[in-house]
Parts: sequence; structure tokens; C-alpha cells
Amino acid sequence: MLNRVSIEALLYAGIVLSVFGTVIAATLAAADEEGIVRRRYKKYIAEIDAEHKFLFVRTPGATIARNQMLGIAALSAAGLFFEQPLAVLAILAVAVLPLASLRRKHAKRVEALETQLDGWLLILANALKATPALGEAVRASTKIMRAPIQQELDYLLKEVNLGTPLDEGLRSMGARINSRIFSSAIATILVGRQTGGDIPRILEESAATLREMQRLEEVVRSKTAEGKSQAYVLGVIPFLLIGAIQFIDPTWMIPLTESVLGYAIIGISTTLWVAAILLARKILAVDV
Repeated sequence: MLNRVSIEALLYAGIVLSVFGTVIAATLAAADEEGIVRRRYKKYIAEIDAEHKFLFVRTPGATIARNQMLGIAALSAAGLFFEQPLAVLAILAVAVLPLASLRRKHAKRVEALETQLDGWLLILANALKATPALGEAVRASTKIMRAPIQQELDYLLKEVNLGTPLDEGLRSMGARINSRIFSSAIATILVGRQTGGDIPRILEESAATLREMQRLEEVVRSKTAEGKSQAYVLGVIPFLLIGAIQFIDPTWMIPLTESVLGYAIIGISTTLWVAAILLARKILAVDV
């Protein structure tokens, strides 16, 4: 009984010392301003801050990174103490999921902004018919549009109120959103303003073009999604057939594993299967 208690005490002490030593080592490595760990840490925090700024989230990136480190340390200790190998998966999830989730939200926000763009251009065109001032037209459109484009327009107006020129603010909004379609629309507005053309008519034509582009993109997406589902089914069929044959009569597959010819057939079949999957991915990788 005493030996068992001693072993458990030593195990617990070892876990505590391991986690404590890891934390100290990480802290010392991060304290070096010129070290690679510190540079990576700062870059990671800056990336989270950039995503939070785009998503209008107020939580500092340093808080997220600090909570991740604490979570990884706690999961490491729990995994060692309870001898659970699955703790590795939880550690990977804590390390990867926060930034991956932010990037996914970023992509969805950009997609939502692109969807609202044609409506905003129409509202802006109608506002310009009532007032020739682009700034007043943007301000009027902000009251009508909904998030997320309303948030971007509010941010633009705040920059303008603080002294930023409207043209520069529009370019900054295009760079912040980082969308080819959005940047093209902003460039159209700026060129029309500088050349003195009929901006409302240009915006109406741009909105009609965007609606047609979105319609064609939806058609392409639906067709590629259908092709991808067919490719997934065809990729799984060989394994289903092998499983069915093994279930019906396991002896049918024995010749493939007992001769050179059998191994050659397996190798050729696997190579052709991989080549077919890669070819299907290349064909269906349509950038819309």
C-alpha cells in the first residue's frame, strides 16, 4: 500500500514538474525579443488582432493566445495524469481551432459583403441622384444597409470624420475587405468621381453586372458541387466493394496477398485510384 502511494505521489510530482518546467521554458523562450519563439508569438497575435479588427471583435489577440497556452498546459497535465492519449487531439484542437475559426468567419464575412455589394451600389446611385456629394450619398446609404456592409460604411465615415479624405477611406475599405469584386466596385466609384462622369448610371450598370456575375457563379458552384459529390462517391466505391467481398467470402481476396502478381494488381489499382482522385480534384477546382 505504501509503495503504491509512493509511486502515485512520484507520478503526480513528475507531472507537475514537467508542466511547470514546460511553462518556464516557454516563458524564457518568449522573453527573448530576438528569439524565433518571440517573433512567432508576436506574428500570431498580430494575425489574430487583424482578424478581430476585420470582424469587429474587441477581444485582444494576446488574451486569446494566453488562454490557448493555459489550455494546452492544462490538457497536457490532464493527459499525463489520467494517461489519456486522446488528450493530444484536444491539444491540437486548442492550438489550431481559434485561428482557423477566425479565418472561416473572415471568408464568410467577405462572401456576405460581396452579396450585399450590388444592393449598396443601387442605393448609392439613387442617393447620388438626390445629392451630388458622394460623402452625403455614402452617409445616406449607411442608414439603409444592414450588417456587415453597414459596419464597414460606419467605419469609413468615422475615418472621414477624423480627417481622412473620402477617396483614401474608400481605398482603405477595399484593402481591408480584400475582395477583387469589392475593389473593382470602389475603383469604379473613384474613377467616375475623378472624371466627372454619370456616376449613378455607372453604378446601376455595375450593379446589374454584379447580379449577373453572382448568378453565373451560383450556377458554376452548383455544377461543381454536384461533380464533387459524384467524385466522392466514386472514390469510396472501391472500399465498399472490398468490404462487401470480405464480408461475403474472405477467401476471395487471399490470392492478392499471396503472390507477386497479386501485389502488382494492388499497386496498379491503388496508383490508378490515386491518379483518378487527383485528376478529379484538378478538374473540379474551378475558381469562381
